Amino acid sequence: MVQSVDQALVTEFSGMVHHEAQQMVSRMRPYAKIKEMSGDVFAYDGLGTVEATEVEGRVNKANFDDLQHNRRKISRRRFVVNLPIDSSDVRGALQDPDSEYAKTVAAALQRQWDRVIQDAAFANVLTGRDFETAVTFANDGGLTVDATAGMTYEKMLEIAQNFIDNEVDFDRGAFLQHTGDEHTSLMGEIELISGDFTRDFNVEDGRIKRALGFDLLAFGANVTNPIIPVSGAQRKLIAATKDAFCIGLSKDISIKITERDDYIETHQVQAIMEIGAVRTEGKLVQQVTVTE
Repeated sequence: MVQSVDQALVTEFSGMVHHEAQQMVSRMRPYAKIKEMSGDVFAYDGLGTVEATEVEGRVNKANFDDLQHNRRKISRRRFVVNLPIDSSDVRGALQDPDSEYAKTVAAALQRQWDRVIQDAAFANVLTGRDFETAVTFANDGGLTVDATAGMTYEKMLEIAQNFIDNEVDFDRGAFLQHTGDEHTSLMGEIELISGDFTRDFNVEDGRIKRALGFDLLAFGANVTNPIIPVSGAQRKLIAATKDAFCIGLSKDISIKITERDDYIETHQVQAIMEIGAVRTEGKLVQQVTVTE
C-alpha cells in the first residue's frame, strides 16, 4: 500500500519529537534515581545504616545487628499534550527539523520531571509494608533554612553545615534552586566571586553556576506556571544531594498522531508520559525559604 503524503509527514514528526525530547532534559532529573515501574504504585525500598562492632577474645557468640528497611510509595501520574493541527501545518511545519511544534511538545513533557520532584520534595511520604504510615518532611529528618532576609554566603554555609553534621555525602553531587533574586544576591557576595577567596571559577558568562559544592539551578519566578510555587509571599527552594529523589518511570514519552475525520483536514497530536516521584531520605533534602 502506498503511504499518503500526509501520513509520511506525520511519521516523520513522531520520530523527530522523540529525538527532541532526548536532547531536552529537566534540570533536576540528573540528580534523581530512575526506576522502571509497571503498576499504579511502586515501592521504593531503602536501607538504613548499620555499625560494625569490635569483637574481643575468641569463640564469641554471634549477635545480629538490626538493619532498618524503608519502603516508600510512588504513585503514577499521567501527563499529556494534546494538539490539533491543520493539515496545512502538517504539510509545512512538521517536515522542518527545527519545528516549533516539536520543541513545544518536548519542553512541556520534560518540565513535568521537575514538577514531580518539586511536589515530592517537602510532601508527606507514605511508608510501611502497606504504606499505612505518613511521615512529614520534618519527621523524616528534613531541615529548613530561613533565608527570607536574603540569600547570602552565610546561608549557603548553613546549608552545607547541615549536610555535613548529618553525615550526608554531597561530594557526589548536590544542587540548590534559585530564582533571579537569589542569583543577584549571590553575585554580590564577594566570598563567592572573588579570586581572593576561592580558586574555583564560579562565575561563567556573567552567571554564578556553582558555589560551596552546590550546582545552582535557575528557575523562572515571573512565568505563568512556575516550577517553584509561591505561597504566602514566600518560595520554598530545594537544596538536595544526588539520589535524594527516586522517579518511577511507568511510560516514557510516546507520540500518537491520528487523523480527525470530525474536523476538516485536521490531525491530533497526542504525547503522553507517566512518572511519579518520592523523597528517598529526609536528611538528603533541605527546604530553603526565601521571600518572593
